[in-house]
Amino acid sequence: MNATLEQIRKRYRELVRRYHPDVNPAPDAKEHFLRIQEAYQVLSDPERRRHYDALLRLQTRSEASRPPRQPSQPGRASQTGSARPADTSAELRRVIYEAERAFLQGRLRDALQWARQATRLQPRHPQAYIIMGDVYRMQGHIDAALNAYTYALQLDPSNADLQRKFERLASMARSAAPPAAPTWRVSLPVLLLPTEWRLYAAQSLGWGTVLFLIALTATVPGEPAPLFRWLPMIAAWSLNLMLYMGLTGFLVGFLLSISRWVAPLEDALPWRRYGARLSLGGILVLMSTLCFPLTALLYTLYGLLQGGLNASVSRTFSIVGVLTLLFGLAYPHDTLHTLLFGGNLLFLTHLMGWYLGDSFQRG
Repeated sequence: MNATLEQIRKRYRELVRRYHPDVNPAPDAKEHFLRIQEAYQVLSDPERRRHYDALLRLQTRSEASRPPRQPSQPGRASQTGSARPADTSAELRRVIYEAERAFLQGRLRDALQWARQATRLQPRHPQAYIIMGDVYRMQGHIDAALNAYTYALQLDPSNADLQRKFERLASMARSAAPPAAPTWRVSLPVLLLPTEWRLYAAQSLGWGTVLFLIALTATVPGEPAPLFRWLPMIAAWSLNLMLYMGLTGFLVGFLLSISRWVAPLEDALPWRRYGARLSLGGILVLMSTLCFPLTALLYTLYGLLQGGLNASVSRTFSIVGVLTLLFGLAYPHDTLHTLLFGGNLLFLTHLMGWYLGDSFQRG
């Protein structure tokens, strides 16, 4: 648990070289390799590692504090009375352990239920409210997450990680709020415009470029490219169409990010969040390369099963869907396949623009 990130990376590279299926012919090498990958995904992510360490501490503490069973002696009410707090404490540790494990595995609704059960056992336990805040944040319920973090901070004001998490989420909530009405400041002979106008001008230019690219798809569609003929679903696509859709997806992702219309990509679509061998972000990217409409449908079902849809990801799927519809109607050579598979390219380039926008804001 005291290993540094560099030590973990060094050991990870050693184990990968030893157990990679292309190098190790042993029948169980693939299983070892997959377990190594899963462990590295947990330990290389700071937040997941904190949850995993908390899980280990709870498990160790529970085993160490478990008293040996004593034969009951009738007539001693003090012993039975003192056993109740110990039983409650042990049950609380078990419930927190289950909540941490469910959250680590991506079972958000189970984690929320365990955390609520922990608050019923001990209403002033900060870790239960931290887990509730994490679940609400992953589900996109920003206000509920802030409330849970606020209560946890009141119970544990010295928690630096919780303080940083709260401040980051509060900053996102403020940026998502409607901007205040611009104020005019005139200093003759120079007219000073509010700073928001520069952002509005950049957005207008960007969205105007998007409309211009869609118009080019209808007016200058280009001829179907011979190099696509080996793929029947895009055989009628032209290089012009690929260029127009790629630029549009990238530009829209960048615009949404710098305008704070979406949360940071690592929060909205975590790449190394869940205990599965593939993260949710990785699964969505992989599926979107095959069929974007199916990916959007499955993500909607997943969000409903987990208690809520992430607002940023839902907004992304909606905008990419509208752009796919516009390009499908504008492209004259193959409307059907553009509607079915145009979202694949738009979504992937959208994520690239989103990531670049986040990098600009961090800088």
